[in-house]
Amino acid sequence: MSPKPKNTPHRVLLSLPTDLYETISRVSAAMEKPRAEIIRDLLSEQQPILEHMATMLEQAKAGKLDQAMKGWKKMTGEALKGLGVIMNPPELKKPKLKS
Repeated sequence: MSPKPKNTPHRVLLSLPTDLYETISRVSAAMEKPRAEIIRDLLSEQQPILEHMATMLEQAKAGKLDQAMKGWKKMTGEALKGLGVIMNPPELKKPKLKS
């Protein structure tokens, strides 16, 4: 099991639908990483988007709809640009042959 990162003192209890749990379990087994690490890594990758969403929602809640819409358009544009990027698969390791 990989060590817990030093800057993660907070824990969150999650309830997952069975199909999502099974999918994460498959990824976990294939990558030989704990499920919690898979989930943490996925959320960490999404942090910039979540921060942007939080800002837009806070602006909208404060009645600054024009600012929120500008942020939404910017985020949508960046997401659409990302569709054109070719994604590299994770480095695959050859399975060790059992003797």
